[in-house]
Amino acid sequence: MSVDKILQDLKNDHNFRTLPHLRHEGKFVYKESKKLLNLASNDYLALSYDEELKEEFLSNLKKEYNYFSSSSSRSLSGNFGIYEELEDYLKADFKDKEILHFNSGYHLNLSCIAALSSLNKTLFLADKLIHASMIDGLRLNGADFFRYKHNDLDHLVPLIQKHYEKYENIIILSEALFSMDGDFSDLKALVELKKNYSKIKLYIDEAHSVGCFDKKGLGFAKSLGLENEIDFLVFTFGKAVASMGACMICAKKYKDFFINKARAFIYSTALPPINVAFTLFIFKNMAKFQNKRENLYHLSQFLKDKLQEKNLQILGDSYIISLILGDNKKALAIAQILEKGGIFAPAIKEPTVPKNTARIRFSLHAGLDQNDLEQILELL
Repeated sequence: MSVDKILQDLKNDHNFRTLPHLRHEGKFVYKESKKLLNLASNDYLALSYDEELKEEFLSNLKKEYNYFSSSSSRSLSGNFGIYEELEDYLKADFKDKEILHFNSGYHLNLSCIAALSSLNKTLFLADKLIHASMIDGLRLNGADFFRYKHNDLDHLVPLIQKHYEKYENIIILSEALFSMDGDFSDLKALVELKKNYSKIKLYIDEAHSVGCFDKKGLGFAKSLGLENEIDFLVFTFGKAVASMGACMICAKKYKDFFINKARAFIYSTALPPINVAFTLFIFKNMAKFQNKRENLYHLSQFLKDKLQEKNLQILGDSYIISLILGDNKKALAIAQILEKGGIFAPAIKEPTVPKNTARIRFSLHAGLDQNDLEQILELL
C-alpha cells in the first residue's frame, strides 16, 4: 500500500494526526490565539509551571550538574554522579532492589521487555490495555506472549495453567493505573498469583501513578505495601514528576542484565545531568505535595460524580476520566465543542483505544479548581 493511500485512509477514518501549534501559560494553552484550559496534560501535580519550585531548584543546583547534555552514553563518559545519586535515593525505599535510570518510559519498556524475551523459555502474559511501548518490546524480539482481557483474572489464570509446564518464566505485564480507562490493576490479586505459581514474575508500569500515591509519591504499589513483591517496577518522570526520564526498579542481577542487554540504555546518549538533578529535587520534595494529591482526589471525585449525574458513559477510578463516545467522528465533534467553549481536551481515537471506544480523556491536575470543572459540565 502506498503512503498516499495510507494517509487518505486515515483521513477517511477521521484518524489522521496533526500537530497542534500551542503556547503554554500555566494551566492554559493558546491555540491560534484562543486561550484554552489544558486538560490534555499528564502534569497531575501541576509542578511543571510552579515558578517558585523552579527557582528553588536553580538556586541550589550544583555547578557540576549544570550541563545541558551528557554528551555520551552512561557506559562511556556520560555517567555523571547525579544518576547514581538519584538511583541511591530511590532505592532506600525498596528492600533488596536496585534502580536503573533510562531516558524515557518508552525506551525502558521497549528495551527491557525485549531483553527479557531473550531469556530461555520465557512467556509474557499481557493485559489487553498495556501501553504501546510494552507491546513494541514484545514484538521487537519475537517474544512468546498472549494477551488477557483487561483486568480479568478469570481469563489470566487459565492461560497460566495452560502454559505453565512449557516455560521456565512467566512474566505478567500490567500497569498500576491504566492511562486510557483510568482504572487500577488489582495488584493484590496479581501478587497472590505470584505466590501460588513460583514461575511468575510481575512487571508493573507506574507511569501514571508515581507521584500521586504514597506520602512520598512512590506509587500505587508502595501505597499498598506491595512494592517489594513486584519484580520489575517502572517509574516514569515526564508526568506527575514534571521532569523527564524513567527508571527500572528490580533485583541487582536484573539491573546488571539490563545494563548489558537493554539496547536503548546501551546505545542512547544519557539525559542531561540538569534534568536528572531536577528529578531528584522533586522526589526529595514529594512529601510537601500531599495537599496537591488530596486536591487532585477531591477534584476527580467531583467531576466523576457530576458526569454520572448527567447519565454520560464514563470510565475512570482516578484523575483520568474518559467520556466514551464511540466512533472517531463523534469524539472529534465533542472535542471541537469543548474547544469552542475554552477547553483543550483532544479526542482519543482508534487505534489508540479499541474500536468503538473513541473518547474525550480529561486528565485532571492539582492546579485546577471546581470552577474549572464546572466549565466542562456546562458544555456537555
